[in-house]
Amino acid sequence: MDIRTILLAACIFLPTWLQAGDVYRTVDAEGNVTYTDSPPAVDASAEKIEIHPGPSEASRLDTVRRNAAIRKAVEEAQAERLEKEAAHDARLSQARKELEEAEENLKKSKEIGDDDRQYFTGGRSRIRPEYFDRLKEAEGKVEAARKKYKEIRGY
Repeated sequence: MDIRTILLAACIFLPTWLQAGDVYRTVDAEGNVTYTDSPPAVDASAEKIEIHPGPSEASRLDTVRRNAAIRKAVEEAQAERLEKEAAHDARLSQARKELEEAEENLKKSKEIGDDDRQYFTGGRSRIRPEYFDRLKEAEGKVEAARKKYKEIRGY
């Protein structure tokens, strides 16, 4: 037989031979533990240890693929969650702005101007009904804006 053929066969079968070997654990009289691949002497107490081979290359690659898929799914879920949070924050900010504007409009609506009074002869005056309509409308807008803000905020 050619030396190259023997070396090639040894390289091919060596991992299989190494994985299939038996391992023995022996403890001598002094309590020292020794691990060997050859059976111990008859007078020593020995325990045969089963060593299972590691995962095959195909199994390892499958695990790597599954881990990559899981990692990708987690990253996509995180990105989606961040997008939803950003959209929620934008809606909440817009609702807060609308509420502040409605409250400011209500404040301005409460001020009675010269056009809101109806003057009579003799110096008497009364507030026009349009003022109360305007005030009621502004209060309704504040309530609607407050309700929308609470709905978006979640309580």
